[in-house]
Amino acid sequence: MSASLLYLLVPVGVGASLYVIRKLREWKWGWVRNNAPLRGKVFIITGANTGLGYETALALATRQATVIMACRSMDRAGEAIRRIRQRTPDGELIPIELDLASFASIRDFSEAIKSRYPSFDCLINNAGLAVQEPTFTKENYEVHFGVNHLGHVLLVDLLKDNIRANAARIVIVSSKMHERAKIDFDNLGQWVERGRGDRFNNLYNNSKLMNFYYARELYKQGYNVHVLCPGLCHTDFFRSYNPRWYHYVMFAPVVLLFLRSARQGAQNIIHCATDNVNTEEKNPVTGYFVTNVEQTKSKFKFDEETSERLWRESFKALNV
Repeated sequence: MSASLLYLLVPVGVGASLYVIRKLREWKWGWVRNNAPLRGKVFIITGANTGLGYETALALATRQATVIMACRSMDRAGEAIRRIRQRTPDGELIPIELDLASFASIRDFSEAIKSRYPSFDCLINNAGLAVQEPTFTKENYEVHFGVNHLGHVLLVDLLKDNIRANAARIVIVSSKMHERAKIDFDNLGQWVERGRGDRFNNLYNNSKLMNFYYARELYKQGYNVHVLCPGLCHTDFFRSYNPRWYHYVMFAPVVLLFLRSARQGAQNIIHCATDNVNTEEKNPVTGYFVTNVEQTKSKFKFDEETSERLWRESFKALNV
């Protein structure tokens, strides 16, 4: 075999192998198979203009649902609607302003929902962020606690009568990173700098653990609540990070092999929002969450004392 032919076959073989591995992973990640029409159903999605929220809104609209797109920027919400309309004429898309970093905005949003769409079927708590620099909400809570957790707690509390009256489903987007977290009650809601040896954003991880604990408490109180991990997805979620050029080179293989598209990650949200998921044995209280479009047992050891304390501290922070 000539050297030139070898130089040609090696990259082709490597590329073909990576392609096969990628397709096998996509098969493992799972896809929603139920595409039944959702005409007459009303879904609320926080953070619906981008990433997982956008793909969820697109999928639900395609199935003829009414989708309330709860977004911080009405301009971005409008652009998202234009993009969805290029893909499907179906469904109804209603943008309503919601800034989860502001209690006043959350209250205004809840009043709008009560007035215009009191009988909704599902609330999808999707919006979230991860930042590198100290960033705070209007009430001066660091944003991982304030937006990823506390803002959604207030939203559910304000809509609780509607949720109970309609037996509406609550879907909470958490992360498998909750398994690496530990809630620090001494610094709850405060910015804590990452230590030199910290490989991960502990504040983000902690907020995802709070999501799971919160889901447990809601489920214990009789709410129809589902918690999920969408997987590591290629979205603009990490828009606050500023990688250098060599990071792109280093992580290109990781992106190719391990990062799901936003559409793939959204399958878990769509599954929880539209299919029957919880059972008596498998639910948030028993440590189960959805990933790869199936129930998975968390490795984290939950305890009731922390769960109940977080509930109390959260409502104390809300001054409710």
